[in-house]
Amino acid sequence: MGNAHRPPVILVFGGLDPTGGAGILMDARAAGAAGAHACAVPSCLTVQTTAAFSRFAPVSRKVLDESFAAAAASFRLRAVKVGMVGTRAAAEAVFSFVCARNDLPLVVDPVLRSSSGGLLLDRAALPAYRRLIRCAAVLTPNLPEAEKLLDRRIASFSGAVDAAKDLSALTGASVVLKGGHFPWKGRRGTDIVFSDGAVTLLPPQGVRRGDPHGTGCALAAAIAARIAAGDAVVPAVAAAKSVLSSLVRGGFPSAEGRLTLFS
Repeated sequence: MGNAHRPPVILVFGGLDPTGGAGILMDARAAGAAGAHACAVPSCLTVQTTAAFSRFAPVSRKVLDESFAAAAASFRLRAVKVGMVGTRAAAEAVFSFVCARNDLPLVVDPVLRSSSGGLLLDRAALPAYRRLIRCAAVLTPNLPEAEKLLDRRIASFSGAVDAAKDLSALTGASVVLKGGHFPWKGRRGTDIVFSDGAVTLLPPQGVRRGDPHGTGCALAAAIAARIAAGDAVVPAVAAAKSVLSSLVRGGFPSAEGRLTLFS
């Protein structure tokens, strides 16, 4: 098969969710829907259902380093997407990997808590994690994550726009402040993209169905896939939102009633 027929290849790094509804399993599904192949390295094994997070067990630094090297040996990687990190060892491992390959665009979804409230990052990991997000090309926080990263409350939509700008100034990354948690009338689901000094507002696509599981993972992985394919940030986010809308349309409920994305 010629190179023209090969999809771009990305590496996704995050938790292994046994339900398949989030983490690296969902990353791989979303990346495929966005036209890329995903190599996957688990930062940790999680114990969770679609409704509740119990705990996680870390993967050793040695295994992480060897897994990163194996993926890079097999494919020419075009982007890296980082989700749940979990531990200091994992943060340092992925930081070392991306620093050695600074030509790789890095998309970081700063998942600090699960949607059911479980802590997803050890306090000891914070210094290495802060260094990692400063390597990102794109950062994709939701509203609570943006408040945590900036250590302030965001009380209005205009304040959210300012927050996206401030996060970009803090990290050097383009920022996609996701609108799924916005409480402001007419703004829920409108993502704020701050890239190259300009603000772009991307309205919601499709019909919201219940409380889908894994939407943040899917969106960030699809963004990484489109950047790997050569898209600039704003077109990549727009394309990723279309992928996410398709995954939501094809979704099906778990026993707990949460929608699992599918297409």
